[in-house]
Amino acid sequence: MRRIQILIVGLYFFASCAYNDIADKFSCDDTDLALSLATKVDASSCKSIDGSLVVAATGGEPAYDFSLNGGVYQTNPEFTGLAPGAYEVTVKDLRGCISNLTVEISSPDSNLSASIETQHDNQCLTNNGVITVTGLGGSGNYQYQLGSSGFSNNNIFSNLKHGSYVVVVKDSEDCQKVLSISVQRGNTGVSFSGDIESIFQTNCNLSGCHGSGTGARDWTNFANLQSKAAQIKIRTGNKTMPIGGFTLSQQQIDLIACWVDDGASNN
Repeated sequence: MRRIQILIVGLYFFASCAYNDIADKFSCDDTDLALSLATKVDASSCKSIDGSLVVAATGGEPAYDFSLNGGVYQTNPEFTGLAPGAYEVTVKDLRGCISNLTVEISSPDSNLSASIETQHDNQCLTNNGVITVTGLGGSGNYQYQLGSSGFSNNNIFSNLKHGSYVVVVKDSEDCQKVLSISVQRGNTGVSFSGDIESIFQTNCNLSGCHGSGTGARDWTNFANLQSKAAQIKIRTGNKTMPIGGFTLSQQQIDLIACWVDDGASNN
């Protein structure tokens, strides 16, 4: 009876693993999704928030969703209530592919601008991106705001995760300029042999699942594992993998994501 129970458990584990295996996914590298500016209305003054823009999406896989400066996606391609500045509009299609467009909303009564310097975020488990903004033109005596943090004289923003940020520079006459700034992701140096391989050996590369001898599902064969790297990142990130009672810590999930984003190298 004991042997029968073990056999049933083993068959269940194998069936569950096979059922939850990773399917091939469409690559957004092949998409023709594109975004263009349809209409734009500039702000009436440097202190006004009455600018607007409308974009148009083509290609990809409809339907489309649109986001302004990394904000919440919406189905409406129009954005209103905009102050002078540069805005990054993103379109996302049904497959999750994206395309970006930068649109400048001007004002007639100010030459306020800014120079921007960034440093990449190249840490995996911590964030070390930096944005430095220096006000130019306008009436001087600049103040700066990152997101909704409030204005201050500080023009350097540190410990940032890679991604999109909104910085506003304001001069002494309260004219404002919105800046859409991207902190790029640097290579984190996460090692497959040092950081990742043991995670898969302990939780995934098991007999009846992704262990040796399971053909294309054999993740002890690095080529098989590498070909599924992007989907592995998604599945471990949403915690639908691994299965069979195995769980990953958040640190392990983050390390896998960093390794995949670094290029899933056999390093």
